[in-house]
Amino acid sequence: MFSLFLEIIAQWFLLILFLVELGAKVYLNKEHQMATVRDQSTYDEISQRQRGTALSVASLVFAGITLLLSQNAPQYVEQIEVFVVAFGFLLIAAFAHEITLTRRIMLTIQEMALEYGLLMLGFGVYLLISEIVEGASFVALGVFSVVMIIRFASTPGELQAHQNT
Repeated sequence: MFSLFLEIIAQWFLLILFLVELGAKVYLNKEHQMATVRDQSTYDEISQRQRGTALSVASLVFAGITLLLSQNAPQYVEQIEVFVVAFGFLLIAAFAHEITLTRRIMLTIQEMALEYGLLMLGFGVYLLISEIVEGASFVALGVFSVVMIIRFASTPGELQAHQNT
């Protein structure tokens, strides 16, 4: 039972971090996050760029999922689940564009969904490489770890910026 709990945490830690980080950003400055957008042109430009990136990467993730499903799908259930969550994050980032001009939190969600979608993609690639080419899993874990360190090194500054806005 406990090992199942640890396995679930290990597989879904990025989803948990997404919710914690979003909650922290709202908690630190709820008034700012829930406020309506005044400078719509700036938000629209940022949101449109993020949407384009999300759609491009989502198409690659979809192709990867299709490839895995065409192979021995039951063997790759864990990896497919992670790729589907990455795909979901990227779709949220793509379609959130339509509502980013309403409240500031929507742009925050779009940005975070794009970032976490990419992180989930990296985690899925690590899991897949670990399953297929065990000898290369150390390299894949190293690459994923560096990306995670870079991403989360900026988190304290982001949280401080949200608090001071």
